[in-house]
Amino acid sequence: YIIRLLGWFLLKVFARVITEVTVDMDSFVLLAREKERALSTHCERPHVVLIPTHRSFFDFLLLSFVCFALPEIGVDIPHIAAIDEFSRIPILGYLAKAAQAIFLKRGIGKADPDLSAKLIELKQHHTDTATIEVFIEGKRSRDRRF
Repeated sequence: YIIRLLGWFLLKVFARVITEVTVDMDSFVLLAREKERALSTHCERPHVVLIPTHRSFFDFLLLSFVCFALPEIGVDIPHIAAIDEFSRIPILGYLAKAAQAIFLKRGIGKADPDLSAKLIELKQHHTDTATIEVFIEGKRSRDRRF
């Protein structure tokens, strides 16, 4: 029910702040086709990693919402990998935790020691595939430098 609640909430927010969204359906169809091909030919489960440009805070929410609102694209709703500080945002942090977001520690001078355990737990909860959404650059890229 948390995913549906988030979907409803995001629909209301996006209706107020966004006038148009363009989705490259061909790319998503190709991704779904490759995922199905991998499932049928390999013994390992394929995992999909979505990497938005993250020019604003809406990018990761919009990408997740597209996967939720358009099930015909064949991409599961992603688990968001976000920085640990995101979990402390009122309401949104709680909803993200309930939707099984993965929170990572950064800026401590070394890799997050809990990351391996978090990824293993995610793999164990999914019998076929897992979709993860992560931001490579780590910060918003408003200046278009990645």
